[in-house]
Amino acid sequence: MKKIFLIMFLTILLTSCKKDSGIEFGKNTETEVEEVISESVTKESISEAVAAEEYIDVFISGCVNKPDVYTLKKGSIIKEAVEMAGGFSENACRDYVNLAKKLEPGEHIIIPSQDEAKDLKPIQAEDAINSSSLVNINKASKEELMTLPGIGERKAEAIIKYRNSKSFSNIEDIMNISGIKEAAFNKIKDKICIN
Repeated sequence: MKKIFLIMFLTILLTSCKKDSGIEFGKNTETEVEEVISESVTKESISEAVAAEEYIDVFISGCVNKPDVYTLKKGSIIKEAVEMAGGFSENACRDYVNLAKKLEPGEHIIIPSQDEAKDLKPIQAEDAINSSSLVNINKASKEELMTLPGIGERKAEAIIKYRNSKSFSNIEDIMNISGIKEAAFNKIKDKICIN
């Protein structure tokens, strides 16, 4: 919008100068003005694109005061996302999530309650170092399953329904779930476990 107003303003100014001063501007002068406008617009577009690349969107839910999708600078850590979400809610298990972990674009952070954390796999030192922990498909909550790439609410529910009748004996068994074939499995195989 600013670009349009800038172009309109310069065009009106140029036209006004021609009429009021009686000075005739040659084609070269008009071309130079157009080039300056074009260069200005291009630089602004490039700087907007660069600025957009410096930010990421993450979804934070669970025991925070304002669960939602937030835009943070690249390189931000989970602690900053929690702060943007209004901080921990009263019953949050503050020690479960590695607050120093760098955020990835599109990441879903779930802050469990103290009761939920008792049933979850405890964070181990190695996981904290690697900044990632495996999702146990035999025990994970629906929300934890939904942190896996390509696993939405319906697939997470299907995984839980499947394991309630028959537990997964190996990670490849997840391909028994409708909609999870080899391509989808390849995206999650390094992020899941059965123990």
